[in-house]
Amino acid sequence: MSRIAIFFLAVFALGLAFVIGFLGWLTIKANLLGWFLLLVGAAYLVGVVVVYWFRKERFWGPRAGGAILKEENDDRSFWLIVIGMIAAFFLSPLEYLFLPAILPRLLWMQITGLTLIVLGTTLFIWARRTLGKYYSGHVSVVEGQLLVQSGPYRFIRHPAYAGYFLMALGIAIGYSSLFGLAAVILLLLPVTIYRLRLEDKFLAEHFGAQFTDYAHRTKRLLPLVW
Repeated sequence: MSRIAIFFLAVFALGLAFVIGFLGWLTIKANLLGWFLLLVGAAYLVGVVVVYWFRKERFWGPRAGGAILKEENDDRSFWLIVIGMIAAFFLSPLEYLFLPAILPRLLWMQITGLTLIVLGTTLFIWARRTLGKYYSGHVSVVEGQLLVQSGPYRFIRHPAYAGYFLMALGIAIGYSSLFGLAAVILLLLPVTIYRLRLEDKFLAEHFGAQFTDYAHRTKRLLPLVW
């Protein structure tokens, strides 16, 4: 991963985490999702400080160690995902706070959004724990890497991205945000598809027939569909 991408994750993203937490705090009294944004902002702040600044762990790469056999050199998919996630997570509360309501702001939409967020968060944590030391924020293949096919990876090949997508969709619905929904569908979804296709390409080149067989048995993002 490039130095500028590492700097973004270790330093600049801390500011974004503070802002998302602050937006959550501003909306807590009027919207249930404010608690989620506040917790996300606080969790990222604390996590980065503890893991990187105190424990000196490089959380953007796999903890498995080993030589990097193949990686995305220009970090293009990383920056595209960053843009998509910022738009999906920030536009919704900003619209809720500062623009007149376009979509109806109803309690059932908050509950629906919160339900999607809980499902997405659960799926992401499950995927993260299943990958264990092979989890990485950088598209790469390292020496000795295993093709994980357990946990949520039995059903889809990219459950962590599915979790992110459910969270982003839940935020847009929960805040009744038209701009948020547009960001999720028109921006986040296409860049997510680009990144997971890239990951599939790397894994296919490294694992060969093992990955081909796995890909025949699973879908990329949505079980039984795609």
